Amino acid sequence: MVHPLLDDLDIATLRAALHEQGGPLLRPSDDGTVTVSFVWIDDSAPDSPTRPVSLQCGLADHSGRSVAMTHLEGTGVWVHEVVAPSDALVSYRFVVDDPFAGVGDTDVAEFQRLMLVAQQRSFADPFNPERIAPLAVLFGLTVPTEMWESVLRLPDAPPAPWFEPHDAPQGRLTSFDLTSTALGNTRTITVYSPAVESTEALPVVVLLDGSSFIHIGGAPRALDAAIHSGELHPCHVAFVGEAHDATGLANRVEELSCNPRHAEMLVHELLPQLRQRYRVDPSPDAVVLGGASLGGLASTYTALEHAPAIGKVLSISGSYWYGSERDQVPEWLTRRLAEEPAAPFHIHQQIGRLEDAPLALSPGVSHLVANRHFRDVAVAKGYRVRYIEDATAHDVVAFRMAAMRGLIDLLPGAAV
Repeated sequence: MVHPLLDDLDIATLRAALHEQGGPLLRPSDDGTVTVSFVWIDDSAPDSPTRPVSLQCGLADHSGRSVAMTHLEGTGVWVHEVVAPSDALVSYRFVVDDPFAGVGDTDVAEFQRLMLVAQQRSFADPFNPERIAPLAVLFGLTVPTEMWESVLRLPDAPPAPWFEPHDAPQGRLTSFDLTSTALGNTRTITVYSPAVESTEALPVVVLLDGSSFIHIGGAPRALDAAIHSGELHPCHVAFVGEAHDATGLANRVEELSCNPRHAEMLVHELLPQLRQRYRVDPSPDAVVLGGASLGGLASTYTALEHAPAIGKVLSISGSYWYGSERDQVPEWLTRRLAEEPAAPFHIHQQIGRLEDAPLALSPGVSHLVANRHFRDVAVAKGYRVRYIEDATAHDVVAFRMAAMRGLIDLLPGAAV
């Protein structure tokens, strides 16, 4: 059933309601769900819009693909409704003339090309003030805020206070270039150091996909807030950038898909540099290695490959489905975990319940199913695992929240 405002449409009344609610129209139900009405108003052609509009949101399609919105005849209004859990936290955007419409599976290069085209046709919800920068900014695109992604935070969504405005003392960011013999390339490492003075050697966190956490996720100021509040133990955080000669997603896939040379770079090249340049606790239990998606997979693989150098792993929506392209069978790392003695590291593992769509790369397996399998094997093998499922999708809004919560779990401050 469509929202009453859409059934008996008056544009002025609809605009007022969207403005008052700050974005989509919400109708809570007694069963704990919320019906969400996403609305796009095309002001350029109010009488006969000719350009189709799509919605990209993990609530609408759990595979992350965009879905066609419905045009209300005789108006410039497009709508799509979903029934969502009341604790959902997702990003969304509207795409006009979506280049992915009608496109099937693509290779990485074509996906990247279409992603950049889609960004040039994408818009945030003009009624929703909460926005986050899109992935396209990491490819050098300058994207105005009206073309960012909007954030939908339903009433029972997990809190993420670290990303709200605050006046906590600001930490320091320093950078150095790391030339890797193992990988044969150079990348920039950006290191966050807390504002607090400390006489002790601090733990060190290494986060893969560092540019995303800095430039989209807002991690430095979130770290400031968590350390200032006493939730997070003061720590150095090394954000690992992509190689200087990287050309896009294909390089990321190559480096992070259980690549022994990448693991060698992290453990035998990066960690020694961090210990040389910063006052870092040298014990393995003071080392956290983490990342999202393929970064979560690579972090777990590195800790397993180089035990006991890494004491703690932060896996956010880890791509544990990986394997079919290696030996024609999904979940390669989980199978390896089952075959070997347990390594001495602690795992904080987060996954979104909205990530339950099968993946083309590993038929029949989703991020959610693969993470549950990995969790079950890790627990059976005797690993210390903190496992969390949220009503989130495979997006940076979820990743940044899960990263902060995971760091606080692995490196708790005095206030926790």
